[in-house]
Amino acid sequence: KITLEEDIKKTKYFLSIGRFTKQKNFDLLINAFNEFLKINSSYKLFIIGEGEEKKKITNKIKKLKLENQVNLLGFKNNVYKYLKNSKAFILSSLWEEMGFVIIEAASCNTPIISSDCPNGPSEFLNYGNAGYLFKNNSIIDLVKKMKKFDSDEKTIKYNKILLAKKNVKNF
Repeated sequence: KITLEEDIKKTKYFLSIGRFTKQKNFDLLINAFNEFLKINSSYKLFIIGEGEEKKKITNKIKKLKLENQVNLLGFKNNVYKYLKNSKAFILSSLWEEMGFVIIEAASCNTPIISSDCPNGPSEFLNYGNAGYLFKNNSIIDLVKKMKKFDSDEKTIKYNKILLAKKNVKNF
């Protein structure tokens, strides 16, 4: 059996990090990921966190038969190795203060796909120039941005990463 440490180095995955609460909107993320898999089944989704909605999320994963594609990793003290190895970080929050995790993702040169929720992510991502912004709480738009990210050329992703990295200094 492959260990998690080996899996994060070999697997093409999206990463999300946060408490399992309504605010983080992991329900939407899993639904969107399920739709994205119909287009590109080579990805996995890893979610780092704990919280009161973990059982609900676990049940959704089972209901959609995504146990092999979605891994709930629990709480991790150090998220950097997961960010560095992920293809992109996804923030699916309904609302967010200037999320520290989005700054961590930018620091790790990880492309960011984020909801345009109130209070921060859209400003940090230069309204989509430094990452991929999707309409808040929209499965359709999140899937669209995941597809766009997946199909964009390396230079487009690289330029978004550079802009996000520059913004780290401002926050």
